Amino acid sequence: MRILTFALLLVGQLCAITLDEIDGKESSRAKNFLIWQYLQQDIAPKEADDAFYQLSGVDKKLFMAYAKRSNDPTVRYTAECWDADPKNILDPEKRDCLMLSLSPYKATKLSVEERRRAAVLLAKSDAEEWLLMMADPDLSKRIENYPPETALRVCNSSGSAFRQRCFNVPLTKEYLQRLSASKGFARFVYLVVMDEKMKRLQRSLLDIEGKGLDSQTNFYLAMNQLRFKNNVKALEHLSIAHDKAYFRMDKDKALFWKFLITKKSAYLKELNKSFDINVYTLFANEMTGHDIYNYYTTLKTIDEPSPVDLRDPFEWNRVLKTIRSTPKDDLKALAEQYRSKETYAVQSFIMERAYGYKMHGYIMPYGDATVALTKDDKALFYALMRQESHFIPSALSGSYALGLMQLMPFLVKHLDKKFTQERETLNDMFEPKRNIAYAIEHISYLQEYLYHPLFIAYAYNGGIGFTKRMLKAGNFSKGTYEPFWSMEMMVNSESREYGKKVLANYVMYKRIQGEKISIRHLFDILDEPARTDRFRE
Repeated sequence: MRILTFALLLVGQLCAITLDEIDGKESSRAKNFLIWQYLQQDIAPKEADDAFYQLSGVDKKLFMAYAKRSNDPTVRYTAECWDADPKNILDPEKRDCLMLSLSPYKATKLSVEERRRAAVLLAKSDAEEWLLMMADPDLSKRIENYPPETALRVCNSSGSAFRQRCFNVPLTKEYLQRLSASKGFARFVYLVVMDEKMKRLQRSLLDIEGKGLDSQTNFYLAMNQLRFKNNVKALEHLSIAHDKAYFRMDKDKALFWKFLITKKSAYLKELNKSFDINVYTLFANEMTGHDIYNYYTTLKTIDEPSPVDLRDPFEWNRVLKTIRSTPKDDLKALAEQYRSKETYAVQSFIMERAYGYKMHGYIMPYGDATVALTKDDKALFYALMRQESHFIPSALSGSYALGLMQLMPFLVKHLDKKFTQERETLNDMFEPKRNIAYAIEHISYLQEYLYHPLFIAYAYNGGIGFTKRMLKAGNFSKGTYEPFWSMEMMVNSESREYGKKVLANYVMYKRIQGEKISIRHLFDILDEPARTDRFRE
């Protein structure tokens, strides 16, 4: 028993999860999370097998956790191959292992001769062609000798260093046309345009027509045109980006950049018509003195017991299935079933869906857990919570970020030492008060280094190390189209979009609490380190 208790303490748990808890649960992300926790305990191989084969969908993290407990030689071999250094398995007897291990990125760690050897070992497989391309000592001069699909696979998957060394060359219009018709071209454009060290290839992209390409690709082609001061072509790409965009925010982004280029107020007036509330529309509304009315801050509740326990991810999964299967015309009636104070967040979640996301909820639940925060900290906190979980206590991401503030398990375990009340399992983070308390502790740490809500959002999503590197690399300095250029050209796409959404939420929550706030001012100070962060002081 002592050994078991010690093992559980090592993974940040004080109570064991049992097979009985797992058996019979419906297949879902919540069940996978339960199994993932179980596989980290001191369990027998047979118990690991029983749990593993109840998973719905297996990613590498789950498989590797299972492999550590399994006695199955095939499972252990597969796990070893996935993590193997390709240099150590360039052997005909390990061909299948090499096939599992090798990727274009891992191949960059091999010498040219080792890449050739790997290509021979993997002859007649999909890997042979891209390995031979990567083994070409004159690749930068002979890119156009290779099929577009192979070139895109290598360029997109080999990492920035290899890409800069081998692909930063001019390409002909004809070859670019062939590339543009191939799978992976959108990713190719994104990676090339985002990399300041790819200037020669960026010049080639100036000749690409955007009519047959998607909205996002046209947006980045527009940014590329601006880099070379081709405003007319940039506007053409932005028009296509706007017309092809599915999400309203992407349409608004294209209109906003048209305004930045032309300074024509007509684009601001067009943004005023948008039903979305985002950084672009907030800026336009402020510049034109236009008010926003399509949001609510409260909904009617009743003092009755909750119909569901939102601290249970399995309960939330069932509720979510019901919401998704309910016709739009019936959603308002469904929302009436969740008017209890404990299900306030679900009611709001359904109402936004019922309004087709043209009416936006800026509620402030769980006030007993945030009562000690200043108004500014509340604005930041709810801005993050709204984006992270939409206020659902048992929200669970694919990477197992937990609860209202979507705290990652490793962060939870790090923060445990800040609290005297011991946590039993990671499922404790579905309790609103505990989740909020942990998040407050973490955000307080971020605020020691970052003073601007946009940068705090970046750090909350992508990590403080990422944010520090991004700022010290020269982003958000004075320059043409700043700070908007830096906001759009951040390589970490998840943090880039997350930051913009949190900033818009922050502005709204400041206004809701009666505090004057100017989004234009928040933009203006982003290139002033003394007012935004400690890293550039």
